[in-house]
Amino acid sequence: MKINRRNFIKGISSLGLFSLSYPLLSSCISNKDVLTLKITRIEFYQYNINIPRYFSFGTWLNRQHIFMRITAGDQYGWSEIPASRNNPDVDLSPWVHYVKQFKGLSIVEAQKLLQSQQVKGSKTSLKFLELMDMGLLDLAGRLENKPAIELLGLNHREPVPGLYCILHKDEDKVREEAQKSLEQNLGHHMKFKMYGDMEVDLKLLRIIREVLGEKAVVISDVNKGYKKWKSLEELAEILNIFRENGLNAVEDPAPLTTEQWIALQNTTRDLDLIPDAPMRPAWEGVDKLQKGMGRIINLHPSTMGSFNHTALLVNKVQDMGAKVMIGDDSLVGPACSAWQQIAIGAGATWVEAIEKEEDSKDYMECVLKSSTTKRSDGYYKMNSKPGFGLELDEKRLNSFCSRYIDV
Repeated sequence: MKINRRNFIKGISSLGLFSLSYPLLSSCISNKDVLTLKITRIEFYQYNINIPRYFSFGTWLNRQHIFMRITAGDQYGWSEIPASRNNPDVDLSPWVHYVKQFKGLSIVEAQKLLQSQQVKGSKTSLKFLELMDMGLLDLAGRLENKPAIELLGLNHREPVPGLYCILHKDEDKVREEAQKSLEQNLGHHMKFKMYGDMEVDLKLLRIIREVLGEKAVVISDVNKGYKKWKSLEELAEILNIFRENGLNAVEDPAPLTTEQWIALQNTTRDLDLIPDAPMRPAWEGVDKLQKGMGRIINLHPSTMGSFNHTALLVNKVQDMGAKVMIGDDSLVGPACSAWQQIAIGAGATWVEAIEKEEDSKDYMECVLKSSTTKRSDGYYKMNSKPGFGLELDEKRLNSFCSRYIDV
């Protein structure tokens, strides 16, 4: 029987999407011993980044990320999540306490426990959920000998352009970063932070266009920074001025209702709107997304909370004739390759979650094998491997990390 994808998505959306599970739980597993394998080890590596990042809402002087390795049998899965900002002595005990409940469970039990937390009204942090979900998905793929994105039903395989991101307000720094993007062959797609100040934001946009030229795709993220408008027509006029100065798309320009998103996209002519915040978490994004809200939908790492629901959101976006982009949470390690694979599997218009030349420097020295590779033209390609396919030199990684915890 042929199933209509549109009706399928609507149907499972109305059910709340709570019964979903990875194919590892399905009856197609030939090796039933896999189903009973226990999670025997969970390890944390604290990786610190001391390079400032500047946002409209404040400055991150430093960041503390958790790289997690979860083991069952002779296989493992890698994961990454930003644990803290501006807090070098971060207390990791809440993270340890959360993952401990999964230790000793079978893969099936762990997935069921996780899925019980990936629901509307859940009080579990989306970052906790995503840290465990990525690790379990990687582990499941390795145990089934299938790429993780195949388990999610994401079937595209074409390379996806990397999106270079500038997080500076200083004009000289913006010019310097734009030049760096060219040196790294990433000048074809650029994202920069806007600050809700039209004069400042226009200056930054003009600098970027001057450096990159007319052909580059330039988008901005305002973090809902434009708030002082009295009508949607007034907001549309502001955004269209940016379009006239070379902006191709804008992410979360202002606090907007679903109806306002649709109306604004209808009045911003050739400027693509990119909803981000309304899609968080993914299980609510599937219900909230409506046709016409924007032409590009941002799926933002660390805020989706569930990779199964993220895959469903991808399908719904494409079913509506819009495009998917994969955002970033200033990721530096294992999660970069994982989200690049999701971007490739989703046929995304670009992927922002890419390894950073400075932030990821120590991490990249530990990479033995990766399923994703940056091509010379700045596009990211995939060589399919089980799970997310990452292999790291753990001894070397430990030498770079400030803390190691064997949970």
